[in-house]
Parts: sequence; C-alpha cells; structure tokens
Amino acid sequence: MSAALRPIRLGAALLPSPDLERAIPPLVADGTFDAVEWNLDFGFDAVPPWIEALLDRFGPAGALYAHGVEGSLLSALLAPHQLDWLDEVARVARARPYRHLTEHYGFLSAGAWVRGTPLPLPPSRAGLALGVDRLRRLADRTGLPVGVENLGFAWSADDALAQADFVGELVERAGAFLLFDVHNAYCQAHNYALDPLALAARYPLGRARELHVAGGTEIVPAADPARRAFRRDSHDEPAPEAVLALVEALLPRCPSLEVVIVERTDRSVFTASEVAGYHAEVRALRRVIDGRREAATPPTPSLSSPRVPLVEDEEATLDAYQRALLDALGGADASGEALADRVARAVPALYASHVAHFEPRALEVGLRMVRQWGMREAEGDRMPAVVLRDVGRPLELWSLPMPSPGPGQVLLRVACVGLCGTDVHAYEGRFPVPRPIVLGHETVGTIEEVGPGVTDLVPGERVGVSWVQRGCGACAACGAGRVERCPAPTTWIHDGGGLSAFAIAEASGCTRLPDGLPFALAAPIFCAGHVAMSALVRADVQRGERVAVLGLGGLGHLALGLSVAAGHETMVITSSAEKIADALAMGASEAFAAEGAPGDALAARGGADVILATTSSMRAVSAAVAGLRTGGRLVLVGLGEGELVLDPVDLVQREASVIGAVQGGRAELEAALALAGAGKLVPRVEVFPLVSAHRGLTRLAEGRARYRVVIDVEG
Repeated sequence: MSAALRPIRLGAALLPSPDLERAIPPLVADGTFDAVEWNLDFGFDAVPPWIEALLDRFGPAGALYAHGVEGSLLSALLAPHQLDWLDEVARVARARPYRHLTEHYGFLSAGAWVRGTPLPLPPSRAGLALGVDRLRRLADRTGLPVGVENLGFAWSADDALAQADFVGELVERAGAFLLFDVHNAYCQAHNYALDPLALAARYPLGRARELHVAGGTEIVPAADPARRAFRRDSHDEPAPEAVLALVEALLPRCPSLEVVIVERTDRSVFTASEVAGYHAEVRALRRVIDGRREAATPPTPSLSSPRVPLVEDEEATLDAYQRALLDALGGADASGEALADRVARAVPALYASHVAHFEPRALEVGLRMVRQWGMREAEGDRMPAVVLRDVGRPLELWSLPMPSPGPGQVLLRVACVGLCGTDVHAYEGRFPVPRPIVLGHETVGTIEEVGPGVTDLVPGERVGVSWVQRGCGACAACGAGRVERCPAPTTWIHDGGGLSAFAIAEASGCTRLPDGLPFALAAPIFCAGHVAMSALVRADVQRGERVAVLGLGGLGHLALGLSVAAGHETMVITSSAEKIADALAMGASEAFAAEGAPGDALAARGGADVILATTSSMRAVSAAVAGLRTGGRLVLVGLGEGELVLDPVDLVQREASVIGAVQGGRAELEAALALAGAGKLVPRVEVFPLVSAHRGLTRLAEGRARYRVVIDVEG
C-alpha cells in the first residue's frame, strides 16, 4: 500500500452466535480483522463473553464501531418504544469508546407496528426534515458522529434512484456521514437492471466513512411472470465476486473511508468448509484494501435520470402513509395486481404517483418481509404470536385475540418456549397439524389467571406445560393413571402452542418449576428432557453397566447429561468430529466419531450395555447394534428416518432387546426438572427473541443448533 494512503480498517460485524464465535476470532488473532462493529440493540446489556472480550480489545485501540437496527429513525411519529430505544442507545453508546454510530435509512415502525425490517420512504419533504432532526438528536444524545446506511430493498428502479437522492440530501443537511452498504446497492442494481457502480455514484461517496460487504439469497416472486430472481440482503451467503469487484472500484471514490465491515449471519459458517470459505473471502477483501494504489479516480458511469423531487407533505400525512403501507402488507393474503391495488387504495392520495411505480414482484417481497419480521404491539385484547400459516412458509408474526381460560384451564404468561424436532416436522409438513397454528410445545411461564374449577394452581406460580395435558377420562390408560398413553388426549395442538405472549393450558398438564431454575433452561425439559429421562428409565441401567449415547444433538446431549447425573459411565458416538470436545466437556467418559460403522467402533472399545439412540438416522441405529454387549438394550428415542434393519439371529444370540421410548409419566418429568434445578443437568441452549423465531427454527432444521433452541417471548 502506498505510504501516502491513509489506512482503512477491516472489521467484523458481531452477532451473538456460537458459530461466529468460532469463525471470527481466528481472523482477529492473525490480524486480518483489525476492527469490530457491534449492534447496540442486540439486547443492549446482554453481551456474550466472547463479544465482550472483543469490545474490550478494540475500544481502546480506536477500532470499535456501533450500529443499530431497530431505531426506525424515519418513522414519522416516534412511539414510546422508540424513545426508550433512544435512551438505551444513548446509555450504552457512552459506556465504551465507539468511533461512530450508524443506523438504517427507512422506517419499520408506524402505528401498531413496533418491529420489522426497514422499508423505504417516499421522496418526502417531511421525511427529510424529521430525518435531519432525528440524526442530530441521536448525535447529541450519544456524543458520537452518526451515519446513515442505504437499503437493499426498493419498490422499483425509480424508487432506487429516489432513495439515493434522499439519503444524499439527508446526510448533507444533517451533517452526517454515509455508511454505504455495497451489497445493498448491488441488490437494487440486480433487481432493476441498473449499473451498480452508477447507482453507487448517485450516493454522496465523498461522505462515506464506512462500507458494508455481505452476500444474500435470491427468490423468485410468484407475481413475476418473467420469473426473475429478486435478490435480498440476507447476509447468509458469501459476497458475490461482483460485490468484491465493486468494493475495489469504490475505494478510490471514497476519500473519507475509515473502515470496511464484513456482515455474515451464522447460517453459512456452520461446517469447517464453510468457515474456511468465509476466512478466504475476508482475506481476499483484506488484500483488495491493502493493495489499493494512489491513482486518479477513473470515470464513473452515470444514471441519466434527473434528481427525484420531494413530495410537499407533512408529518401527519407521512405517518398515515407508513401506517397504511404496513397494514396493507401485513393484511390478508394478496399478490400481484391485487396487492398493488390494495396498497394504492390504502395510502394517502398525495403519494399516488409514488406507489404507482411499485412493481408487483417487489410488493410480494415486501409482504414476505413484513410477515416474517413485523410485529404489532399488543393492543387491548390482542397479543403478538408466531404462526405457521402453511408448510415451508416462514413463521409469521400475527396479532391474535387474547385467550381466556375455560373450565379446568389456566392462562399462562409465556416466558420461554423450546423449539423441538416436532416443530420442524410440522413446518416441513411431515407432522400433520391444523393450520394456521401457533407452534411451540416446550412452554414455560407464569400463571396469569385460572379458569373455573382450578384449585391447585394460583396466579404467580411458575410452571411448564407437557405435550399431553389431559386425558379423555374414559379409556383404560386414563383409568390406570397413564394419561400420557390416552388415545384421545388434549394436547397443545388443541389449545395452541406457546409462541405467543399468552397461552392456554390445561391445569392438569402444568408442572411447577424448581425455585431458581431459569425459564430458558426449564423449557427443553418439557419435551426433550422428559423423553431422555423416560428412555433412561426404560433402559433400566444397572450399577456398573455402560451407556452409549448415539447422536449428540438437542435430545442426545440431554440424554448424556441425565446418564452422567445418574452416575453411569457414558460414551458418546457422533457423526460430527467437531462435537467430540463438547461431549467430553459434558461428562462423557469417551467420545468418538463413527459415521459409517458406529457399532464396530463401539465394539472395539468394549461395547455398551445400553445404547440410547437419539439420532434420527435409522441406518446409524441399525449399524450400532453390533456394539451391544450380551443382554444389552437398544432404546429408540429419536423419530426415525429410513428403515430399522436388524438381524434377528444376532439379537437372539446377544439376548438383546429393542425398546421404544417416548414421554413417560409425570414422575419422570419431575425427576429431570429436579436435576436441572440442582444444577446437575444443564441444557445447552441458544436463545432468540420472539421476532426471530423463524431464524431459530431454521437453525434447528438445518442441524446447526448447539444444542436446543429457546425462544425468549418476553425478551
């Protein structure tokens, strides 16, 4: 790099994720990353230790940057939750030596909508005035220089140009700077056949202090008869080569540039090969930055369209537009011209010429974004809830009527909900449930209200809810006190799941939580922990016998913990060598990877008296039988994929048994809860807020969770 050029830092956007915890630190250690950026509103004070260490490292070095994602600075009217956000951002921003703070252009809040994803404004005079005021207020409150990030989403080619003009005037008038997201501009250029460099040059690149670099995914909206791919800034794929080339072209055009930040979600850094690809991409970007040379800025292509004029409106009119647009996108199903017509009829007439250019395919994408990320404030007798509307569709945030408990029922103020493999099966259509439905059956919370006839529970008690909540009362199983075996029980499917602010449960299905057991650690016990304990009971492990857990996942790690807590020598067989260290840390006497022949590998280590098969691969289970000792028991726990193939002669000669296990009686649930309450069983959980329930579910579906996903409904 020429000595005349001032240095440009390369930093990582931090995300509270165990996958990024493995992916980012090596690039810090070798100096590839010499800066980090932290989203202040990712829980504010809930900072994971590994991120805390990076903030402590880079703050004193002058290489710590702050970003926000939920401010919705261009909402026409600031709601109380946004004023609270401003207070929190001001507080935490002053607690560390951040270089500057950035926020997105656009709005995500209006009216009853309190969360979402940023959407563009119309070219509004009122929006410009309030934007200048908000940026100055944010700078005054935090004591930091403040910047604005361009969006990756646009309603049309005209809207993409209008956004560039608006952001340029906004940062100029507010004395702010530009955070130019290169992939965002690439998305708009890709979606509307614009020259990406020319679109970038329409922004005030001379005021750019920061660049963002990311990748994303493409979808094909059903409303587009031409079947054109629509690109989104989802951060879950490597940056395209065209984006890296665009960065190289922009470097000499950004004389005030201080830092380039790489954004990546954990969806694409799970495997060792994915992490290696991420490292290669970041190092390539480092070479681009360090290899730049002092040179005259080359000619820049131009978009010949004139500047987009601003609508002469007022804040109240802009607020009406924002409310109407969110309500139209978050309303009943519509697509194509029908959706465009609904939006056109909903917004104030002042913006008719603006929305007339909205492309139906963009409106369909906007509808998906609002459905997935938008959340309404609970109003009166309504509450937020996460709903599965159809197979394979992203979970959606809905506003549902507040339920009321009937006879024998309770109203639960939900604290946390564990997500389970059955939720994934329902999402993928492999477990039939009525739709739409509120998912989530590992529900814990506090009794809010009791229905008629409930005498053994009172408001304020902390409880969890079982899958089977009440038996029919007329069958042999119910007569024997085995309601969990009732052929016609009342379950969460009848009353609705727990992914909502409040939920109905049968009082008979509620179990009190041990004092001091956190909700997030209690939730997984109510399905996975209960099943694992019942499997251990069915296995009837004797003193001195050896247990092997086949599969270290959400269910397997709890089976391991329960077996170790019971004092049994416990081995772990996993198909992932990366999980061996985790198994040993959780108390396994030995752990090894044996994807092809787990039984042979187990036999070579002396075999096991009990195999707790928690994997869903029946091929692996079939092969594991070779590792059973004489008189051994194979306990099937996981819901199987494929056929279980066993040699009856081999079983007879081994005097081996095959046992199936599901949730047993309440005593087994209470035993697992007692161990968790005593700290002898500690579920490993990844916690997501309600608005990110779909992200948690997909992480679970893709086998990336370590090891249970829990949704913090109150967080």
